[in-house]
Amino acid sequence: NNAADDTAVLTGLSIQWGTDSPDTQPDPGVCAFTLRDRTGVLAGDFVRLSGARLVLRINEQPTWDDITQFGAYDDCTFPWSQLAPRWDPPIDGGRTHMIYDGIISTGGTIRREKTYWMLDLTATSRMVLWKRMARQGPTSSDPKLAGMHWTGTPQQRLDELNARAGQADAPLADTDGLDLPASVAPYDTDTYPTQLELLQRLYAHSPRRPIWHEDMSGQTVAIGHTDLAVPTGVILDAGAAAYTTDGTTARPAIPADDIQTDDEYTLTITEPWTQATVQGKKATDGDTIQFDDSETSYTAPDLPQQLQTLQKTITLDSDAILDSDTTAYPATTISATDHDRMEAWITALDTIAAPETVIFDSRRIDPYTMPWLYRCQPSGPIFADGPVFADLTHQDGTPTASSVWTTIGGTLTYQWVDGDPVLRSECTVVPMPGMGFNPPTWDMIADWPAAWDQVPLTWAQMKLVAQYLSTDLSTESEET
Repeated sequence: NNAADDTAVLTGLSIQWGTDSPDTQPDPGVCAFTLRDRTGVLAGDFVRLSGARLVLRINEQPTWDDITQFGAYDDCTFPWSQLAPRWDPPIDGGRTHMIYDGIISTGGTIRREKTYWMLDLTATSRMVLWKRMARQGPTSSDPKLAGMHWTGTPQQRLDELNARAGQADAPLADTDGLDLPASVAPYDTDTYPTQLELLQRLYAHSPRRPIWHEDMSGQTVAIGHTDLAVPTGVILDAGAAAYTTDGTTARPAIPADDIQTDDEYTLTITEPWTQATVQGKKATDGDTIQFDDSETSYTAPDLPQQLQTLQKTITLDSDAILDSDTTAYPATTISATDHDRMEAWITALDTIAAPETVIFDSRRIDPYTMPWLYRCQPSGPIFADGPVFADLTHQDGTPTASSVWTTIGGTLTYQWVDGDPVLRSECTVVPMPGMGFNPPTWDMIADWPAAWDQVPLTWAQMKLVAQYLSTDLSTESEET
């Protein structure tokens, strides 16, 4: 935004994104925004805005050497306060973070305000392109599959989805870290699932519990996934600074004082789920191959008995073949490790209370330093050290309301407050399963150099710690 020279200036926006429950998949994010048109050029030719890309980025603060972009010092006639809005770092230079990528919708309003024209418009994130595509899939010459489409192997289905996405200039699916099922059921030719449904069902059997969304963390926007059931934990470095980890990345903890909650620190006790059921298919050989319903369930046997009797189920609709009597469609095997992972996730959802209100504000937390808190996609592992509810524990000493969390949805707003631009991200958070929850023992910290008065955690929170380091972790990259 360069209020002095730009044809139009963004005066505010609100983006609804994600989901409000871990048992449902996110919808494409919807952005309502307002442009202030100084000259009437856009208001008068509003048609050209329909279908245009809306990309929102967070830039690093410019430094003195960046002013060379505008020529010599003597050529810079604008005040210092306007440098940051005018500075436009290269997208691939590592000094800007994308937080939203959408397509401007048709419709909206134009209104007069003083000497300006105000345009109230909406945009939908580019995942909507996957949701709109619902065409006939590949077919087979095999007479046993007559009247069916979306035949072929799981890898062939994924390749076809990405090929069609590329033809529609839509983001490609990034399935890194996920295993395909052994085989997938085709569809009757009178059934036309969307591309997004096909992608979700292709991996719904996964014990990592992936939820699908635009992934803007890399150089290229993709349809990526956040895995809610991946074990997470806390790392304490040599100086007792806390970091979250999912086994592959390390990310600094957030000081609890920088996170806003409601005045009463309200916690939500989830109505407990007792199992997750994958509703897949059974393949039966004959003159034609029949595909009937089949299911397998992940239960949580460690839940208290009074919770197990409630029988509330997370349903995961899948195209995976779970039972079969034909080698043409081998069944997907669910291992004991898979069961353990999902059971740990269900147990975490049921036994850890979540803050009802979590707000990240750019006046407290720099969006460029922690962009994962402001992107319109799930954050992945985050941890608040020192929250007021860290003292709450279960009977066995495990934390009741302190955990490694991930955001799954929320509302991102941008507005001007007392002359300054402010980003606020109000999020729904859910707990992620821990790597152990084993009682800490003295030998775990025998070589740990930190002093006790440096440790920001309660004794109960120490059960979240997966690793004690003898070196400092001073930098973090979420893409490593």
